Amino acid sequence: MTDAAFLSPPLEIEERFLDYNGHVNMAYHLVLADRALDLAFEEIKGGAYLDERGLTTFAAEMHVRYLREINLGDEVRGRVRFVDSDAKRALWAIELVRGDEREVTTTVEGVSLSVDLATRKVTPFPDDIASKLAAAVRNGAEEVARLDWLGRRVAMSKG
Repeated sequence: MTDAAFLSPPLEIEERFLDYNGHVNMAYHLVLADRALDLAFEEIKGGAYLDERGLTTFAAEMHVRYLREINLGDEVRGRVRFVDSDAKRALWAIELVRGDEREVTTTVEGVSLSVDLATRKVTPFPDDIASKLAAAVRNGAEEVARLDWLGRRVAMSKG
């Protein structure tokens, strides 16, 4: 991944994603974001990361904001940026965007952990993957600095 942000191909919205309100249920916003994240990680880790190295990533924490509805038939893509990384973790930001206008429907900020699947324990990223993550963080730093929604906490304002 050489660009500052990874933009996924259109993500399939399945009819089963719809809830009783007729729009994509909140859980499936996260499914779409996860699919985009998997594709972005594949660019960094390669397609055979699990099979060849026995390593994977697990989600550790997430903060989701639902800004606009997603409906059946919408073209939605995931814009993924790697915000920070260290030996065992990657902090990322995803915007689900709709249509040519790239209208942001959902934001997801989260942390993924490097995991050895045989032991199911957190382990360092291999050096080549850690270097690619660090490069993605550096390449996206300017764009990430403009994301005013990063680092928020869930709260209600008083008043």
